[in-house]
Amino acid sequence: MKLLKGVAFSLLLFLTCFFGTLVLLTPLIPLALTWTSLGRRMMDLFLWLWFVFAVAMYELLLGIKIVIHGHPGPTTDSTLILCNHRTRLDWLFLMAYQLRCGSLSHYRISLKASLKHIPGPGWAMQCAGFLFLQREWSKDKHWISRALRYFSGSGTHPQFLLFPEGTDFCENGLAKSRSFAEQNGYPIYDYVLHPRTTGFIHFVNEMKENKILDSVLDVTVAYPKDIIHGEADLAKGLAPQEVHFSVENHPVSDLPQSADKLEDWLRDLWRQKEAKLEKYYTDDAKVFSMNGEKPYVSEAKEASVRELLWMVVVFWALFLSVVFYALVVFPLFKWYCVLSAATFVFLGKYYGGVDALLYATCD
Repeated sequence: MKLLKGVAFSLLLFLTCFFGTLVLLTPLIPLALTWTSLGRRMMDLFLWLWFVFAVAMYELLLGIKIVIHGHPGPTTDSTLILCNHRTRLDWLFLMAYQLRCGSLSHYRISLKASLKHIPGPGWAMQCAGFLFLQREWSKDKHWISRALRYFSGSGTHPQFLLFPEGTDFCENGLAKSRSFAEQNGYPIYDYVLHPRTTGFIHFVNEMKENKILDSVLDVTVAYPKDIIHGEADLAKGLAPQEVHFSVENHPVSDLPQSADKLEDWLRDLWRQKEAKLEKYYTDDAKVFSMNGEKPYVSEAKEASVRELLWMVVVFWALFLSVVFYALVVFPLFKWYCVLSAATFVFLGKYYGGVDALLYATCD
């Protein structure tokens, strides 16, 4: 049964993403390139529908429970989200937090440039303006600056997820982190990796310059019962029973101004995160709450979220039904899908992708 659920999870996410991109996003590319703000809002609407569907699949189908403690910021803030990178799936589970306490339509992540051209998901992420990074700072810093100028120019309030650790928590990453700590006189960590500060400082400065930084959200993610590490685990139906988030919002006015003090601020934040996770994992209760504090999201809010999840499932079920019917009955629709796919391949090969064209509108 687990394997069947895992296959269904992976297949449904891929099909909705693939055909959703071809049918719903491709027609919006000209609008997004000529009327930046309207095109961005329209694309974000359809992307939000798919993000909610992804949350529905792992909550309703795989049975993952999301628990949130702490103090989230205003949902309308332009935010830099800082999170420890426990598994390769943290970004996916953070969508559930964004749905409840943030703005899922403005959620943005950074990822490897090699994922950019994956048919369907890669194309959709290009349209979302996700940051595809080369892992070469001399190139990436300019790419980040272009992306932030675009989101500022398009009139949106992005909520960017940044993993300062740079890689997920694994044996190799932990060994490198400890070696770095020994060489630089930093404490040895067992539950987090030492953060890389250059990217964080650049994000803060550029978001400030473009007037799209209202707050920094500190997110600590933990898995109380089962820890899985990647997409292959979900495809096999393996999933954590619960995902716990502890969040603290920091208004931009609380951040230090200089680069050196920003670096110290981030390192101190990670020292606190290490202590918090040590207490969490060594305590039998495995909770982030203090003094019996209840989860941030009320039962009434959870009920409304579950209702929304089912509504979005119905939408995508109807969407796939119409798409498959059209593929069988209407030859022109097949050609439309082929042309849409060819459009993404062409733009990727000759112009660097839809994201590059979007960023260019605000250069």
